Amino acid sequence: MTPSPVQVCECDSEDVGARSLTCRTGDCDLETRDIIREFLQSSGYEPHITPPNAQLRIAVTDALVSWKSRDSIEVIEKFVDCACDFAETAYGHISPEHLHYVALYTAIILYIDDLGGTHLDAIQQFVARFTRGDKQLSPALDTLVDLLRGAHQLWTQVGADAVIAGTLDAVTAMYIEYTTEEMEIKPHATWFPYYLRTRSGICPPYIHFIFMKSWRATSDSYLQMMPYMERWVVGANDILSFHKEQLAGETKNYIHMRACAEQTTPINVLRDLCDETLHSDRHILTLAGRDNELAELWQKYVQGTLEFHVNTRRYRLHELGLTTKGQEL
Repeated sequence: MTPSPVQVCECDSEDVGARSLTCRTGDCDLETRDIIREFLQSSGYEPHITPPNAQLRIAVTDALVSWKSRDSIEVIEKFVDCACDFAETAYGHISPEHLHYVALYTAIILYIDDLGGTHLDAIQQFVARFTRGDKQLSPALDTLVDLLRGAHQLWTQVGADAVIAGTLDAVTAMYIEYTTEEMEIKPHATWFPYYLRTRSGICPPYIHFIFMKSWRATSDSYLQMMPYMERWVVGANDILSFHKEQLAGETKNYIHMRACAEQTTPINVLRDLCDETLHSDRHILTLAGRDNELAELWQKYVQGTLEFHVNTRRYRLHELGLTTKGQEL
């Protein structure tokens, strides 16, 4: 869910010849808009606005307030709104109990990602303390541990195990991101950006969240789709986050890391990533075959995830004319 802050190397003109790794803002905006619009259209995105779930938001807010942090209510509401928006759109098909789990989990992930900038020790020691059963250094992390302990009640054996393991990987990846800010990405280290992204992207938990244990008792029917689902999850997020990150001048993310490793431009990577992500979606549906129920669940998740990014102001896609209200897609 969060971009990697590992530093991108500075590619000089000798490496790339006449190619430029930058472009004028206006040209980039137009090209970005066209690429993202084509991605949304090729994904079959249908504009939609999911109404907010007031009870869910109250419950998640209460949980965050109980940590008694120094954060203002405005900061807490920011985490709650983003987490609940995502849960309500991408996971609207799951039960209220599952939905509360996903929303609270997401709020915690957002919170502790931000926490790393001020309390890195809490992130560093999370896995070791989890393994020993020790109290964490932050109430948010204690709440996360409580959620992980309850995962097997809501998801399949494999699904719950993946939620736990994927969360441990994600927190470790957050720590790596914060402690390798000066690392230069070497040309030809082409697999490293994706290696780190799949861990920081928290793919296994968010994919298994789609499939409740009450839906099917095992994960056998979708297990072989997991690599393609992971590819779609991080790909879609990086594509739809690209515009806001460009405006913020962020270069410490997957697209820029990959551009440096591959000695090409970020806009070229964006275009390739769209093709790869769309291919993953098609491959998932091919693997689903005649399992219409499985295919429908995946398509609901895809449409909900796209809705979340298009409608959430933080992604600034409305500035490109990509908006649900205006139907300008």
